Amino acid sequence: MKAIIEVLGPWERKVVVEVPAEEVGDAVEHAYRHLARRVRVKGFRAGRTPRSVLERLYSDTVRNEVVQRLVDRTYTQAVKEHGLEPVSEPVVEPEKIEEGKPWRYTARLEVKPAVTVTCWQALEIVKPAVNVEEEAVQERLKRLAEMHSQLVTQEESVRLARGHFAIIDYEGTIEGRPFAGGKGSEATLEIGSGSFVPGFEEQLEGMAKGDTREIDVTFPPEYRHEGLAGKRAHFRVGLKEIKCKVTPAMDDDFARDVGEFKTLEALRARVREDLCAELEQEARRDVREQARRCLAAQNPVDAPPALVENEFRSMVEGTRRRLAAQGVSMENLGLTAEALEKEWRPRAEESVKASLLLEQIAREQALAVAPEEVDREIQRIAQESRQSPRAVRSAYEERGLIALLESRLQQEKALDLVLEKATMRDGKRAQGAATSPESGERG
Repeated sequence: MKAIIEVLGPWERKVVVEVPAEEVGDAVEHAYRHLARRVRVKGFRAGRTPRSVLERLYSDTVRNEVVQRLVDRTYTQAVKEHGLEPVSEPVVEPEKIEEGKPWRYTARLEVKPAVTVTCWQALEIVKPAVNVEEEAVQERLKRLAEMHSQLVTQEESVRLARGHFAIIDYEGTIEGRPFAGGKGSEATLEIGSGSFVPGFEEQLEGMAKGDTREIDVTFPPEYRHEGLAGKRAHFRVGLKEIKCKVTPAMDDDFARDVGEFKTLEALRARVREDLCAELEQEARRDVREQARRCLAAQNPVDAPPALVENEFRSMVEGTRRRLAAQGVSMENLGLTAEALEKEWRPRAEESVKASLLLEQIAREQALAVAPEEVDREIQRIAQESRQSPRAVRSAYEERGLIALLESRLQQEKALDLVLEKATMRDGKRAQGAATSPESGERG
């Protein structure tokens, strides 16, 4: 096999591979022998079909199989021999196979570009100040109290109103017929929450315990169940109980109920400590992201489109998973495909550039990742995902991700070194936070 590499750009290469005639002939012969064993042709015994007949019936199939087999056998070898680091699948253009002659094909691919880091030992980084405002402490205490709220049954004289929780039995029909999901008993419904069909909750207001009411509603056109979208339904609703949410007073008793705190002030102090720890962690993340951005801004490097696309998709999917865990969708936040493309793709390109630069720093500084460091990271991932370390390692090995994990740890070491050499200055903490992309490869 002979291979010639053509440089088409900083990250684009064309590999021209020539396979010797003898190897081509062997591959074609092997393909026809294998074909003869697995196909049945009328008039011939299994495995006895003449090659001339097989060529007439299956020449295109065999040609495609031979091309695939020869590319699989030679492409990786050619790339390795010439020290290329592919970051994309090759686009292969094969010539026609002719027995007795060498066969050539070309493969276009993206590779990691040559990287030169000239500025990394004196980056200026602003370290956000960590200040826990009393307002934030009070807000966290209020949320804690909400979590410990209880639903208390109201007296029979109380009439159902917004903010109440109704315990209901209901049965719905569409055009006189029951429908899936249209019947329930002892269901809890917060009046005014808008959690059911528009108009349903409002028509229950004023009911008393034991009342029955007949109401009509129309499912919205965009309703999640297509079979009900736009349909008009009739419901018979029985009110069994009215409950009201009661939030505990924030006092020493509340502190004792929440945990091992003797006083509200002790609980308040713990909340402040927790908030401070969260802000410090956020500040550390901010500092590391700043360093990555500065590194990319001050050291020109070409980012292969395939790596940018992978990072962009990782950012989108990472954010989608994080929001889904909070019960929120990207669409609800107005994060359309167009908005993501405009705002996040440049960030993905910046992230890829930073990673390439950190890899180069790690090489130049001989930063290695020890097996025990990989073990610790797998332990951390296992703890976060509530899996066993063995299961996590097995999954990473099956998907070929151990090398990627080692690369990420090596980049983190390089980033630690960049920060050691950086000039730090204190800054003000930004108030509030917009939804930012979350990469699936880092963190």
